[in-house]
Amino acid sequence: MFLQNLRGNKLSLAIALAGASAWILQGYDQAIMNGLLTMETFETQFPTLNTSRSGVNKEHATVIEGTVVAIYELGCVLGCVASYFFGDKLGRRRFIMTVCTVTIIGVIIQDTSYHIVQLIVARVITGVGVGGITATVPTYISECAPARLRGKLVLLCGSLAIFGVALATWVDFGFYFVKHSSVNWRFPIALQMLFPIICISLILFLPESPRWLVKVGRTGEAAEVFARLEDKPVESDQVQGEISLIQQSLLEDPAAIKASPFSRTKNKHLRRSLMAIGLNIGAQMTGINIVTFYSTSIFEQQLGYSSVEARIFSGCLQIWQAMCAFAAIFLIDIFGRRYAMIHAAAIMGICQFILGGLASDLENPATAKAMVAFYFVAMYAFPVGLLLVVFMYAAEIAPLESRAQITAISTACNWLFNFLVAEASPTAFNNIGYKYYFVYGSVAFVLLACLILFFPETRDRSLEEIDDIFIQSQTLFDTVRIAKTMPVQGDADYDPERKLSFETKDVVEYVE
Repeated sequence: MFLQNLRGNKLSLAIALAGASAWILQGYDQAIMNGLLTMETFETQFPTLNTSRSGVNKEHATVIEGTVVAIYELGCVLGCVASYFFGDKLGRRRFIMTVCTVTIIGVIIQDTSYHIVQLIVARVITGVGVGGITATVPTYISECAPARLRGKLVLLCGSLAIFGVALATWVDFGFYFVKHSSVNWRFPIALQMLFPIICISLILFLPESPRWLVKVGRTGEAAEVFARLEDKPVESDQVQGEISLIQQSLLEDPAAIKASPFSRTKNKHLRRSLMAIGLNIGAQMTGINIVTFYSTSIFEQQLGYSSVEARIFSGCLQIWQAMCAFAAIFLIDIFGRRYAMIHAAAIMGICQFILGGLASDLENPATAKAMVAFYFVAMYAFPVGLLLVVFMYAAEIAPLESRAQITAISTACNWLFNFLVAEASPTAFNNIGYKYYFVYGSVAFVLLACLILFFPETRDRSLEEIDDIFIQSQTLFDTVRIAKTMPVQGDADYDPERKLSFETKDVVEYVE
């Protein structure tokens, strides 16, 4: 196949597109239930999900609805756990193909569901596959992509994930008009199988992560992969330099090779793990998935729009979010990861407080229009700085020795809090109403402060340079300063004589 002959940037792009095809599934599967929940045929097949009733029956249906939507996220957490234990053993490619296969099985069971229990079990299985994808694909792309392209290629996955959300919304809308047939919800679910099939078909012919190959001692294969990625001869100084630098980073801290992600090592495993976890939790707790999961229900049941209007607004929101995610591909290497995340967290905090204020006065006819407008503002901020940037950043700051484990844990936390938002939202809106928005606004501002104080810029740096930033850091508060003052080398300026900084320092204690 022609993919086996690709070299240089074309090969890097092919790897990113293979990963992006799987991330379309992530977006599609996350949003598909949004429109199905209020379809008459879906409610007929699963009557316990019908929230149009009143009293105790409505409360029960609301809980079941939240569970059906959110249980998928628990499956994703299990997929991340699988990545923790098997991601390094199988390698990036084989693990991605395995979880794509699990996803296909889950979709088949989901599409053939005739009982609510079967639907719930199927969504868990599908979630296991998608969770494994989200924990591994950003790492695979980050370890293959050159520093100058890493941000763009990883965020390509983010833009296509949002494309998946938009696609699900409009597929739901189109099949809403297919009345009196279960096809109107079975076909949208079945369509999910297309994306993991595409991913498997592509990744079969693409190389393994060269950094993983070095880690497991297959340096000859790693050199061949680097030669293809850099479009250089295997014996070139640049290719051999890459191999040497990775080997050096592994040898500089031998204790870290078998250390837990939460060990206190020279490589700052503990600090980097907590940063990756905190960032992923913070991103989810800005509350964006209130819109992703329940926008149709909110527009229809809270803001008073018709079923058709609610679906059109939801579809337009997702198209807008996809456009912003696509713009982020070009902005991320101009403004950097740090600025993008700070910018997004600030806007999300402001939007949530404004939405809460507006939601306190729903009897005012102008309120609904204003809330829709601020939903669009939030849907600009999140994909630009907090969607896939947090997955990429976690993979960038994680040391090679435990990158698979740290990204698995941080992604699991992302999905776990995704689950909490999805599970809690229907009940929270019923109980505390507009104040629910203030919870997420407050978290967004806490995240903003943490980003400013503790998270260094990683733009244009090789993964080994990012290691060096943390090795030089002596306290939690000096990492940002070190990143600002350390010259950027990247991939092209590799110095084969360069040594990691702690080798020249007599460091007695490392403060996490």
